[in-house]
Amino acid sequence: MSYRTPLIGLGLFLIVSIALTWPVLVTLQRGVNGSTTPYSAVFSDVSGLRVGDDVRMAGVRVGRIDSIELDDTVARVAFRIESDQVVYDNTEAAITYQNIIGQRYLGLSLGDGGSATPLPAHTEIPLERTEPSFDISVLLNGFEPLFSVLDPEQVDEITGAIIAALQGDAGSVTTLVAETSRLAESLAEPDRILGDIIVDLDGVINDLATHSGDVDSVIGSARAILAELSARRTETIESMDSIATTVDRLATLTAEIQPDLHDMLAREPGFTEHYMDNLEEFEYFGRNLPALLKGLARVSQDGSYLSTYLCNFNVTLIPALSNVIPTLVAQATPEGRATYSPVCG
Repeated sequence: MSYRTPLIGLGLFLIVSIALTWPVLVTLQRGVNGSTTPYSAVFSDVSGLRVGDDVRMAGVRVGRIDSIELDDTVARVAFRIESDQVVYDNTEAAITYQNIIGQRYLGLSLGDGGSATPLPAHTEIPLERTEPSFDISVLLNGFEPLFSVLDPEQVDEITGAIIAALQGDAGSVTTLVAETSRLAESLAEPDRILGDIIVDLDGVINDLATHSGDVDSVIGSARAILAELSARRTETIESMDSIATTVDRLATLTAEIQPDLHDMLAREPGFTEHYMDNLEEFEYFGRNLPALLKGLARVSQDGSYLSTYLCNFNVTLIPALSNVIPTLVAQATPEGRATYSPVCG
């Protein structure tokens, strides 16, 4: 029995299978043709990125992801790119959505700043020049407060229409549009109110901007006052103690004189009635009191005694000589008249 024919058939089958399988393997491996240069980058979040995903520049595939490792609280991504592509010291790395099913790729682009110096192999792009992955589930979770205020039946209708539309039901698209329109109408009024609030806030901000100089002056003055109060904190506390002591003494004094004061105001006839009955006498006393006090101040200004000066003093011992005395005084003075010192002049 000859095995040549089966072996030839098996060989042809294997050759054809390998020929057909090899492109699939190459496609799945997504290798990089030619020589490559390894680099790495540090990200705060690499959600959705997988080993073997693309590395792209300007949307063109130039490399692949080799490994993803957790380093403390950050993720370190090792990748390689074609050797004829250059990574500079201002190159930025970002994890970007590749399609709607959630695949990502590592995108490299030139950033601002830096000297555009080529980086050697095995260089790591630091965290400050990387952009983390965007998790669409976080965005969808952000709609939770919106759905929480809607009617459950409306939420069910909207979600049901979305699912049916994704399954290919053309009629459900109309339902989805209608429900979306109803949702937009229900949100239109709050949106208008929010717009009015924003306009009002804009006016307030413009007013504040117009009076920013005055606001700065007020803030500066308040700061100076507070600084002065802080500098005089000890003195202020001591003053408060003195004020408290004075108030306490006044309270004690008031408590002591209160009975006498109450008796004076309550006795009959009281001071008010006496004042009204003798209004003219009190008026005369009030008009002459300033002059009396002025004279008293004049004679007591030198010390705790009365200082007076006698300018004119007449004594009549014999009434019959009263008409003769002025003549004798006039003849005794050089001017022929009575003279006084400058104090009495």
